[in-house]
Amino acid sequence: MAFDGLFLAAIKEELTGLAGSRVDRIFQPEKETIILHLRKGRDTRKLLLCSLADQARVHLTAAAFTNPVTPPLFCIVLRKHLEGSILASVAQPGLERVLSLHFQTTDELGRPGTRVLLIEIMGKHSNIILLNPGGSIIDAARRYTHAVSRHREVLPGRPYVPPPAQVKADPRSLDAETFASLLWENPWDTPLERLLVTRFAGIGPETAREISCRAGMPAGTTLDSCGEYELARIYQALRDIIAATEPGAWHPVVVMDRDRQPLAFAAYEPYQYEGLPQQPFPTPSAACDSFYQARRERQLLEGARRSLEHILDRELKRCYKKEGLQATAVAEAAEAENFRLAGELITANIYRLEKGQAALTVNNFYDPAGEMVTIELDPALTPAENARRYFHRYNKAKNAARIAKEQLEQTRAEIAYLESIAQALSMAVSFEDLAEIRRELRQAGYLLEEKEKEKPGKKGDKKEAARPSRPLEFTSPDGFKILVGKNNRQNDWLTLKYAASSDLWLHAKDIPGSHVIIRTGGLEEVPFTTLEMAARLAARYSRAGQSSKVPVDYTLVKNVRKPSCAKPGMVIYDHQRTVFVSPAE
Repeated sequence: MAFDGLFLAAIKEELTGLAGSRVDRIFQPEKETIILHLRKGRDTRKLLLCSLADQARVHLTAAAFTNPVTPPLFCIVLRKHLEGSILASVAQPGLERVLSLHFQTTDELGRPGTRVLLIEIMGKHSNIILLNPGGSIIDAARRYTHAVSRHREVLPGRPYVPPPAQVKADPRSLDAETFASLLWENPWDTPLERLLVTRFAGIGPETAREISCRAGMPAGTTLDSCGEYELARIYQALRDIIAATEPGAWHPVVVMDRDRQPLAFAAYEPYQYEGLPQQPFPTPSAACDSFYQARRERQLLEGARRSLEHILDRELKRCYKKEGLQATAVAEAAEAENFRLAGELITANIYRLEKGQAALTVNNFYDPAGEMVTIELDPALTPAENARRYFHRYNKAKNAARIAKEQLEQTRAEIAYLESIAQALSMAVSFEDLAEIRRELRQAGYLLEEKEKEKPGKKGDKKEAARPSRPLEFTSPDGFKILVGKNNRQNDWLTLKYAASSDLWLHAKDIPGSHVIIRTGGLEEVPFTTLEMAARLAARYSRAGQSSKVPVDYTLVKNVRKPSCAKPGMVIYDHQRTVFVSPAE
């Protein structure tokens, strides 16, 4: 569940077995995250302490971290006082979310001493504090004064003041009768889960929900709907959970959601997530470590994705703005014919004109109805000069229209290319996928600052470029293999190098998206169920993936080719057919 007092008690029991370990090394790889290397005999364990608001915890870890070249100040202080010391004991006051690690140390003269390293797991008020034997603060991961907290200051040299004590009963020492009497003291309309959190130490909201679930109580049950029988069931459920946090009864698990992403962790098998997959672990630390490392990787992945999304948004906005300006130029240049008509009408009626006239009204002999038109003239010019002026404007507008049209086509091609990268970015599920997209953006010139840092001609470049990551793979109900490219580089490799000429190629019609290949094995006819499945995948992995009906083209791979100098993923094809399908779920 969450890192509440009961789970911390399980961690405390696990860490007690490390008493007698020597602190070999100390690192601070990330903000407010400390790693202690504890060696006992030939076995070295890594103890992680983190005081970040949304990740506050303490547990053993097997994860690898990258340490900064220059250690932060707090890390230097910890190294000075704790490296070479012996972990003597681990303590937790009651079921508070505070854990103290007691170390036996020796100073420069070989005199024995003690140090205490505290971790307070209290959300945004979490902290890691190093104390002297007398209880004064040596340093802390997060320093603050009374301006931040009226209760206490956390500064070097100040006496350590514990967090405000919570007046709650320790559920481990209660019998059923005392437990029920503590609940009856509260207003009857109070939700039962809230009472469990506010009246009993060590119980967080998730644990309270688990107790209610095990007792068979619906969510939102209030005290007035409970009798002695219901309270007895709640008490028994609480006892079962307390027993499950003891070393001999551990069954640590990480609960996964429908997308196989970590959803919760606990020292026991939670009933409230029945039906969801659960991954067992040997110890609470292992379960907690797995959960937070998966969460950390997901956060890093999303951070890298957002960085690329920012680049694509910036470039797409630039292209959309340019497209609008160029479309306006094309529309304005379309008036070129009006300039030509004016020049020809002036030339045809030049005998009627004199210098100084401001306008000419004549029949338009190009109009079947022969409507009258009025042409503005420059009084300072002769009739012949006015005609030449309109022909000059016609030629200028015609050239501008041609150039603007070419530029508009290039801009729209660039937009289609950037949207194809955006689609690939939405499909990326690993750092490898993001690395390929970043590499493509760099090669296309959208990451100039990184391009300048690269050293051209490295031996690994060609080898790296020759190995795209694996595409998505599906099997149709008829047994045919269907492959879906996840990015432009993969699309090129899949269509132009991997697929056989007799395989079927599919792509959403005129929409950026993935190349889809049906491996036909040389068969001329592919069952409709396979074709439909592949078409639905092509629609799903395109920019129209949320639409109800999407046109999808399909043809043989031999009919697909790449124009010279085309961008990655851009191909042309012929002899295609089109089907309309709903995107696959």
